[in-house]
Amino acid sequence: MKRVTGFILFWIAVGMVIDMLLPNLFVQILCAVLCVLIGFELYRCK
Repeated sequence: MKRVTGFILFWIAVGMVIDMLLPNLFVQILCAVLCVLIGFELYRCK
């Protein structure tokens, strides 16, 4: 469980860094929606 938590925290940090580099709010929201959709598809896949 510690490894999963560490993995999640690492990717949250990567997302925060990428968020600082994106130019405006629209691009940030678009990126977040895209990541949610891709994550859901990967989660749903068996």
